[in-house]
Amino acid sequence: MAAGPSFLFLDSGKDKTMRRKLYTQMRTVYETTVLNPHTFRVTVKTKDMVEQSVLEEAVAKTMKRYPYFAMQIDKGENEIFFADNPRPMIALHRDAPPVLGSEEVNGHLLNISWWKNKIHIDVYHALTDGGGIYPMIKTLLYYYCSSYYEMDLSTEGIRLSDDPVDPKEWEDPAMAELEEDPFCMVKKWEKPGFQLAEGGKASISQHCIVYNIRIHEKEFMRFNMSNDGSPGTIIALFLSRAIEKLHPVKKDPVVIAMCVNQRKALKAPLAHQSLVGDVRLVYSDKMKKLSFMDQATSFRGMVALQSDPDIVREEIKEYQQIVKDLEALPTLAEKHQYAVDRMDRMTSYFTATISYVGKTDMGEAEQFIQEFHVLPSTALPSSATPLTLELSAMNGSFYVNFMQYFSEDCYLKAFIQELRENNINYDVLYQEDTKYPGMIDLWGPGAGSL
Repeated sequence: MAAGPSFLFLDSGKDKTMRRKLYTQMRTVYETTVLNPHTFRVTVKTKDMVEQSVLEEAVAKTMKRYPYFAMQIDKGENEIFFADNPRPMIALHRDAPPVLGSEEVNGHLLNISWWKNKIHIDVYHALTDGGGIYPMIKTLLYYYCSSYYEMDLSTEGIRLSDDPVDPKEWEDPAMAELEEDPFCMVKKWEKPGFQLAEGGKASISQHCIVYNIRIHEKEFMRFNMSNDGSPGTIIALFLSRAIEKLHPVKKDPVVIAMCVNQRKALKAPLAHQSLVGDVRLVYSDKMKKLSFMDQATSFRGMVALQSDPDIVREEIKEYQQIVKDLEALPTLAEKHQYAVDRMDRMTSYFTATISYVGKTDMGEAEQFIQEFHVLPSTALPSSATPLTLELSAMNGSFYVNFMQYFSEDCYLKAFIQELRENNINYDVLYQEDTKYPGMIDLWGPGAGSL
């Protein structure tokens, strides 16, 4: 990826009270680089060609309801902030993803574009996550499809432009004071995990490829229920078994980091911030000796244990300490290095990453949608985990985006073999270069004095 545009500064006369103090977002912001943009793209493929004027009107109505997504970067001498962005959001006519925070998107950290019959929603991950952006996409599709097809779609579960914004949507649950729990003794896996880049068969590059696999929802859910699994844990198990069969003899175990939505554990279902945690699924030597169902049960148990509200609150307390450490550092350069070092250490615990927000509910607009895809920039060439599987579900299908920063197809073939051996019907829809949005260069020339 080429170097990103220089940092976008606010006008010197802008009212600085419009700045927003970062908290949940702080670690992600200071980790961000041009090669590690911390972004994701949601693509909705509609049944008919997109009409620009209808989309532009839908974007305007939608953003009126979600003011906390109209943000830009404001960089101080020793801190980075989010600030309100009054400039209009541009519905770009292009398939290639934009650079978020740049002039081409009026400085916004979220952008909506279109190409043929695809609507792209590009998002800076420090702004929000899948759980936070899905309600906005639901609103967008309601306004777009209602107008395009001239139909009165149901408004049930839709946040409309004139609805009041609940204060709980603004509140950051990670800033709350949390009580000590002396009985919380469970610790996540924090040892080296098997590395595809080092011990595996992956020649790491900066070129990311995605294979899109479609699985029939009802059939897959029957398989999950009959094997005591869930969509995320079964996909994680298939991947673990695939990697294990390619590398049966190794020092470190296969460890899958599965992203989870922490809103339920934090009792903050409306919070818009990025509230993604992870559970670490260790495919140990003991697990290899178990039956498939017992392996699935073990993975489900790991997810349940690590997603327990007490465990999540302990993690948030640890994060609060990280924020304090970051705030105490005197320069942006030191904060950036601290965050990057911590990320590199943490990713050394994982072999690969799996993300699944949950089944998508886009209301009655779903009848006009062919496909729904999520592509995160999480499989990074600078990371120890160059393989990410993003799972999404809509309209009777699961979509597995198999994203890899290497050209070898052995892991894909081994994963597909797991599907075949378990009689899971699938289609490989396409293989293409991964397209996720870039992010402005916060640290390079033109970004200000560090």
